[in-house]
Amino acid sequence: MITRMISTHSQELEDLYDAKINAHFADIRLLREQRNADCSKTRNLPPEILSTIFGILHSEITQYSYQEWIVVTHVCSTWRNIALDDPSLWSDITVVPTNWIPEAFARSKAAPLTLGQGGFYDRGKTLDFIYKHVAEHPERIKRLYIHGEEDFINTLTKPAPFLEHVDISPDMEFPPDFLGGVAPRLKSVSCQSLPLEATWLANLTRLECFQVHLGAVYMSNLISLELGYDWVALDAAGGVIHCVDIDLLLSALQNMPLLQQLCLTLPRNMSNAPSNRSAPIHHHHLRDITVHLRKPKSAVIFNHLRVDSIERLEITCPIDFKDTAMIEPVCRFFNMCYHGSNLSYYLLQDGRDLEMHQFVGSIHTPVLLFKCLRPTDLVSVVNLLPRCVPRILAMHRKLPPKFPLADCDTIEELQLQIISEYSTSAFFEFLEAPSIPYPSLRQLHLEGVSFVPKAKRIPSLKRWISKRKSGTKIELLVLKECGLSDKDIASLRKVVTVVG
Repeated sequence: MITRMISTHSQELEDLYDAKINAHFADIRLLREQRNADCSKTRNLPPEILSTIFGILHSEITQYSYQEWIVVTHVCSTWRNIALDDPSLWSDITVVPTNWIPEAFARSKAAPLTLGQGGFYDRGKTLDFIYKHVAEHPERIKRLYIHGEEDFINTLTKPAPFLEHVDISPDMEFPPDFLGGVAPRLKSVSCQSLPLEATWLANLTRLECFQVHLGAVYMSNLISLELGYDWVALDAAGGVIHCVDIDLLLSALQNMPLLQQLCLTLPRNMSNAPSNRSAPIHHHHLRDITVHLRKPKSAVIFNHLRVDSIERLEITCPIDFKDTAMIEPVCRFFNMCYHGSNLSYYLLQDGRDLEMHQFVGSIHTPVLLFKCLRPTDLVSVVNLLPRCVPRILAMHRKLPPKFPLADCDTIEELQLQIISEYSTSAFFEFLEAPSIPYPSLRQLHLEGVSFVPKAKRIPSLKRWISKRKSGTKIELLVLKECGLSDKDIASLRKVVTVVG
């Protein structure tokens, strides 16, 4: 009896102390939460600002990992509550892992949805529920990506007042009663083919398509047009126009007066017949043009096109590019329509792509891009572009056997990013050449250059720097990831200022 009483008393004391300990833990947790809330540097930020920041993080992170975005909600209770109270942060169902879909859908509340299927997750009961819900409430759809679910798109027969973008797979067609013909905010469509007439296309401004009615009424409102590889033109009856001539394409472009951005792959079967137009088409708003040339004569389209001011021009040449004659119309067009300051940044990637950039403050933006050019073509291309005065020559990754523009006397800065011993050897062979190229060179940037064996390569670089005339002496040598010792750098500093 006494033993039982002692045991009972001991258990009561243990429970009492455990209760007091747990109470202290609760107080400590509460104090920590209050400290985090009162002392945080973000405590004075309104919830709207934090929600905006979370939205930026969501858009940047979720394309790589949805779990990384969720970590934001674990920082503190304030952040978690703000995130949970913003339905828009949970409304993109395309990036949500399968096991998270029900919770994300619940947190989205009544916010317009970005909904997609195909490549993101497997279809199951959860998606069937969401599809059924959206079919009954199409006002929930903001952006729609559907690949391989034709049965679902056929259920969308009610008006979608907030739908902005539709992207469907090439093997799918829009049903005749799609959205009940009502989608007043629909601006962007990516698809295989569109009907010639459809009231839900009345406000279309952006189109990516492969089978297109060039004479459709809605084409006149387009701001951006992308005609993909092997696109075909359709006649009024939906039949394929087997040979698109230059005048047909130009007439279609003329009927798009609001066009600002054009991405065009010229058809393989494009007619070689010359244009009968007496004057070029003048597009007052067109600023951004990408054209994939597939036949030598297809560049003549630029003889019939004018814009007020080109801001970006990208040209892809055939792999079997022979000479610059086929791109002379492109260069003439650029010289006539580019009104910015002289291009100051010249970039060669992998030894075959020519990119010219313009500096705006500390940021450089691509202005002119020629792709699939051999290194030997580059000088000829630059000579066709009197507006181009290269000041910076940056070569990334692979170096061509012969340095491009070696005789250019305007380059002031040479940047080399090297990833192979072959490219490193090509650079040091370039240093040992009898002539001294780039007479205006003042800065040399080297990244990933191996100086092994150092006994030959460091002296070679020092000689090349020292040979230059005093008026154009290299003022700065920037080294990054070159593996040089302090002794090596000290040796180079005898002839040039070294950073790195």
